[in-house]
Amino acid sequence: MFHPLKAVGRLLLGSLFVGGGLNQLTGDPTHLVGLVDEATQRYGLEGLPQSADLVRLNGVLMVAGGAALGLGIAPRRTALMLAALLQPTNVVGHAFWAIDDPRRAFVERNHFMSNVAITGGLLLAASD
Repeated sequence: MFHPLKAVGRLLLGSLFVGGGLNQLTGDPTHLVGLVDEATQRYGLEGLPQSADLVRLNGVLMVAGGAALGLGIAPRRTALMLAALLQPTNVVGHAFWAIDDPRRAFVERNHFMSNVAITGGLLLAASD
């Protein structure tokens, strides 16, 4: 049975990932590549593919997953994939614990917690 609220919720969640993925694919990747490089060193993850390739792959997966979720294509699997994809993005992009400036750390902590909340929404969508 079609549930309009569920459809709108999936569309809204999906649009966030389409927009974020497009930003990664079309924007200047310098900042994101730098964040990936820092995280690679911080967490001892040498041997990963090139940072620019990881940023592009993440962008492609976000666009594809967000579009699929928004259109209701395999919504449970897609929501789980996006929830998993968001975790390294969150740790790399919003590492508030590694920031000395209290104001900047506060902002990044808020972004981090927003992504945690989005993960919660994705898990709800996956359990639907």
